[in-house]
Amino acid sequence: MTAACATTREINTQGGLSPAFFLAMLLMALLALHAGVSAAESVAVIQEVDVGVGYAGHGATDVSPGSELNTNLKYVASRQVTRNLLFRFGAEWQRLSFAESRPSAAPSTLQQLNAIVGLDYQLAEQWLMRAELQPGIYGELGQVDGRRFGAPLILGFVKLVDTDLQWFLGLRVDLRSHYPVAPAAGVRWQFADLWTLNLMLPNPRLEYDVNSRLKTYVGGGIVAGTYVVGDHFGDGRGNKRLNHATLDYTELRVGPGLAWKVRPNLTLEAEAGYVVHRSWDFFDEHVKSTDDPVPYLQFSCHARF
Repeated sequence: MTAACATTREINTQGGLSPAFFLAMLLMALLALHAGVSAAESVAVIQEVDVGVGYAGHGATDVSPGSELNTNLKYVASRQVTRNLLFRFGAEWQRLSFAESRPSAAPSTLQQLNAIVGLDYQLAEQWLMRAELQPGIYGELGQVDGRRFGAPLILGFVKLVDTDLQWFLGLRVDLRSHYPVAPAAGVRWQFADLWTLNLMLPNPRLEYDVNSRLKTYVGGGIVAGTYVVGDHFGDGRGNKRLNHATLDYTELRVGPGLAWKVRPNLTLEAEAGYVVHRSWDFFDEHVKSTDDPVPYLQFSCHARF
């Protein structure tokens, strides 16, 4: 794999095609596929769109970046193939921007642009399985090469005890990460008429239904990924070993929020709290930086049609 990546010819798009162009082309191709399938077979396709934007405050340490702006856009279409099998396909773009106010061990931008290919399968009466592959570019989108290509795999299992209780088991596999296999477990338990314990990663919550359209919650969130930084990232920081190095980024959040169902198929969410932990781990080079807690504010929109 290393030799193959080393011989991959780099495609430099700086000053040319933007990440937004690649995302638009990918979405157009997926929508065209969806239209072709629906027209040919009159098969119902469920579509989901998630949009989010957030802000985190200024760090306090000497190696900390300035404020953080995060944005994400995700589109997924699901098509029922058989009674027990459903295919999922889509695209996702995420960007973390750090406003550097001092020399920082953190890159100014972390981005990913990936496809989503997966399936949901009913293994038994009470058991469901989801498998999802996310092949794409994780790093500098202006410099596309084999090192920046990744394909994380998400595998999850759900046991449906009843309408009030479901158990979850899963794992995430990313061979580029310092921890290539990350297991997880969770539960969704509606233990009272208005209260639900929804311990599902990456956003575990305790939820309260104010009414049929408004929900409040308190919980946490995880923002994490593995990226390759720029070819000259280390030059400006006095450490050439960090040029095109692999980085594990991790962000842990805690805070309250609310979700408002504007329409049956459209939900708006807002939350605020603290990013209690941020870390930038160049594990191959044994360079790791962390940050003090900072406040954050997040807005998101979820549509299903």
